[in-house]
Amino acid sequence: MRVRFAPSPTGALHIGGARTALFNWLLARHEHGTLVLRIEDTDRERSTPENVEQILDALRWLELDWDEGPIMQSERAGRHREALQALLDGGHAYCSSATAEDVKAYKLAHGAERGFRGEPEQEGAVRLRVPAEGATVVQDVIRGSITFEHIHMDDPVIARADGSVLYNFAVAIDDLDAGITHVVRGEDHVSNTPKQVLVLEAARAVGLMSGPLPSYAHLPLLHGPDGKKLAKRHGAA
Repeated sequence: MRVRFAPSPTGALHIGGARTALFNWLLARHEHGTLVLRIEDTDRERSTPENVEQILDALRWLELDWDEGPIMQSERAGRHREALQALLDGGHAYCSSATAEDVKAYKLAHGAERGFRGEPEQEGAVRLRVPAEGATVVQDVIRGSITFEHIHMDDPVIARADGSVLYNFAVAIDDLDAGITHVVRGEDHVSNTPKQVLVLEAARAVGLMSGPLPSYAHLPLLHGPDGKKLAKRHGAA
């Protein structure tokens, strides 16, 4: 078993993140597995070295140790570009200059529930090609089977026009390369999971992946006294 805790250093570690770290640590120790610590610092505007150090200090204070890492996601940019090019070459991704207004116009023409499909162009942001038919089914360890019909899914943007990749692509490739077997995280990531699964399936199609998909478990979020997601205003940091 290989699990990971992957905080973003855009702020201090808060109690929800600490609980996710605890679940992953307990799972790794109970199963004699490996806990990988990955720092997802690709938000270049908000990620700071001070926040990274605060997260590491908080984990040490909690006595939650890790077996591999910390791996800085930003240092894997070369690998991300290589994997992105493989998907482009294999026809599983395409360049598109479509704007938010273009997507809005597409949905007005085809129906609000219809996922956006762009036309391949010579340049622009990179979108993942979602299969036209069928569905992506996520077997969630906690929630059971969750089905995402492809007809309702937009072709997601996975890289900017400058080639720098976005969250869902980087996470999927990092989980693949680290051999992560179980992804345990908050339920606010449920909507990200089908996109990451589709990236992994595309990676499999171009020969970047051979093993099984990770198992996913989405934890219920912690809530404050007002019933809303626990935030810094509740003292969550």
